[in-house]
Amino acid sequence: MPAGQIQEESSGNTLSVFATIVYSQTNYMLEVQENIAKVQSATGPLRRHLVDHAAREYFVTLDLIGSPSAGDFEAAAGRANAVLKQELLSSNSVALVNGGVKLDDDGLALVALTFDTIARPLRVPAPVAGARARPITLALAGAGGAIGGMMLGAALMRLAFEMRDLGLALGGPIGAFLAVLLMHGVARARFLTRILPWLFVRPKALRGAVRSEHEKAVRVALEQWVDWAIPMLAVLCLHRAGPPAEKTDKGKALRRLGKLIYSLHQAPVASLPVVAHELIQEAKNSGFEGLEGQPAFLETGREEKDILTWSPDLAGRYETFGHITEGDRVTVERPAVVFGGQVVQRGLVRKVRDRT
Repeated sequence: MPAGQIQEESSGNTLSVFATIVYSQTNYMLEVQENIAKVQSATGPLRRHLVDHAAREYFVTLDLIGSPSAGDFEAAAGRANAVLKQELLSSNSVALVNGGVKLDDDGLALVALTFDTIARPLRVPAPVAGARARPITLALAGAGGAIGGMMLGAALMRLAFEMRDLGLALGGPIGAFLAVLLMHGVARARFLTRILPWLFVRPKALRGAVRSEHEKAVRVALEQWVDWAIPMLAVLCLHRAGPPAEKTDKGKALRRLGKLIYSLHQAPVASLPVVAHELIQEAKNSGFEGLEGQPAFLETGREEKDILTWSPDLAGRYETFGHITEGDRVTVERPAVVFGGQVVQRGLVRKVRDRT
């Protein structure tokens, strides 16, 4: 055979193997996405229960402390994270994620160990509690604003309308109002609360609007963690139990092989080796055995048949042509068809006759 033709056949074989690998990986990814979509629709109540339970444990931990600090918020987040893992990795939750199939103790422990290794921690943002002015600070600001308003109002009204008494009457309330409003806004400036700490005070407990805003932030963080964790757990369950069931699924194998058979029927002469190789590779991936190595039509000069030594164990795999006893050397005239470890159709062997 010319060197150029051999090189072309080798390149064609490499491309066909690569295309088969890409095809298999694409099918696997599509099945993973389909399984995740089913799990997401089936675990709606579970996700809500997980978020509610973890949020309740988070705030119970903080309420027991009373005046939580930064370390206390981290401890509450750790408690909520532990509750999420405990609930999610329970036998019933894993069975729901796994499509209703319960795992045995060893399988459940393996999935839990793997999940715990790759799980990301729960991150809850700390509440932003702004400072507020002390009562004495507001009182002094009101008094100062009233005095300043009376003096400024009296001067302005005297110059404009010769009505000093009206400036005194209106300037006091307006000045007090503006001074208290200004002090309330200044309390939001962090740099002033740091350099003038005696004028302002920070709330020590989660109350009112601060607690309400923090509750929303906590639930958002919990929902994000659960939305990440459930698909990851579904992938772990699929990776553990999915491939063996796929190899023995005759329905899926028949659909995939049927597509390639029709492609083979419509393929031109030049593409026959490539399409045939894809068909053989798909049969191997679907669970058919005995297809290892290069196909005969891709190997030049190969005409000899496989030779076996006959034993009673081969009787369930091959039919015999003629009388064959244990220890005889036989040639495989027709290979056995084996799918998922079961012999679908027995092959045929013939005794090797010694030439004299």
